[in-house]
Amino acid sequence: MSDQEDIQRRFEELEAGRALGDLDAQEILEWEELAKNPLCKPDLSLEFAASALEAESLVQGAPSLPEGLMNRLREDMATFASPEPVGRTIARPVSWRKWLSAPQTAWAVAAAFAILLAVNLLVQTPAPSPSEPVIAASTPEQSREILRKKAVDLFESDFGGIGEYRQMSGKVVWSDELQEGYLTLSRLPANDPTASQYQLWIVDPTRDEKPVDGGVFDIRPDRETTVIPIRNALAVNDPKAFVITLEQPGGVVVSKQQIVVASAAPL
Repeated sequence: MSDQEDIQRRFEELEAGRALGDLDAQEILEWEELAKNPLCKPDLSLEFAASALEAESLVQGAPSLPEGLMNRLREDMATFASPEPVGRTIARPVSWRKWLSAPQTAWAVAAAFAILLAVNLLVQTPAPSPSEPVIAASTPEQSREILRKKAVDLFESDFGGIGEYRQMSGKVVWSDELQEGYLTLSRLPANDPTASQYQLWIVDPTRDEKPVDGGVFDIRPDRETTVIPIRNALAVNDPKAFVITLEQPGGVVVSKQQIVVASAAPL
């Protein structure tokens, strides 16, 4: 075997290792030096051929690649596997065949195809059409109605306004099992969030003598009726009363109940 054949064989071994990504620093330097040889140029047709084969046979049911890209892959695969010209002898080193049959090759092909598939998904995923309806997130009103349908232990109770808030009315719906509930409040005066906020308290003697924080909320001046989701910080197992107070912005940890707005008790 000639020195040139030895050089070519060594370059192909390094090229296979480079494709698999397992060359060490010394081998990378050796590959770079051999790549300067005109007879030792990297050939990317193998990668195209492997990717085309993978796209055609290994991924079933995946979104198809763009037709232009698939045609390019098929052309490169055909070029790589084309028959030898008549009357011309071309040396085909066997190291590529060994590399193709090696178990590590599947990982290299899979990585190449993953990139192609990602590009394909980006290309083929259509942008939402302005004419297509957009499904909005559930509103508090919709969520309340869903709770009414799915909760088997749902209870409802009416709110009664206290003192200067006696003109307000409302209802609370709550499910112990789902730990979910909503307030429906009407004619409750709007608040200035920079000065004060409403806060819900849930009285559950079985858990603690102190009521559970049910969340702070605001009432806008442009709405006569507002639905508020209950955001209890702790689990509530046997609520005996729901109480609304007016507190400082952001609410408080323990209410002094200086301004009690309304209360409701389960029936």
